[in-house]
Order: sequence, then C-alpha cells, then structure tokens
Amino acid sequence: MEYAYVGLIIVVFLILNVNINALQQNQKRVESKLDRIIEYIGLPELSREYIGDELKEELIRLVKGNEKIKAIKKLRDATGIELREAKDYIDSL
Repeated sequence: MEYAYVGLIIVVFLILNVNINALQQNQKRVESKLDRIIEYIGLPELSREYIGDELKEELIRLVKGNEKIKAIKKLRDATGIELREAKDYIDSL
C-alpha cells in the first residue's frame, strides 16, 4: 500500500514538472514576441533585453576589472536574458 502512495506521488510530481516546463516555454515565447512588438513600435528601452548606456558602462568597468562573472550576473539581473546570451555579450565587450 505504501508503494502505491509513493508511486502516486512520483506520477503527480512528474505531471507537475511537465506542466511547469510547458508554462516556462510559453512565457519565453510570449516575452520574445512582446520584445519584437516593442522594437517594431520604436520603444527599445521597454524591451527586457535593452541595455542602457549606464549599464553598458558598468559592465565594461567590471570586465576591465577582471570581474566577468559579476558582469554576467549584473546583466542577467537587469535584463533577464539567458546565461549563454549574457556570457556572449560580455565576451564581446
């Protein structure tokens, strides 16, 4: 009987995990579309991926100070972009 409960809990957990992953993918898709709309109407500063002059200067300062990890974290916190995108951007500075 206890094995049935454990099995049921595992099945419920797996179903929830699949649903959460689907919601996260859907959210990324919607945010991407919203960013494209924002760029189309000419308001890039509203985009979650917008990097302002102040932020860019701060990132350059961190990179010059050999603090790339802090720069990547700051960029991700400010924009919400993925780790790989942030690393590539910091490497390009």
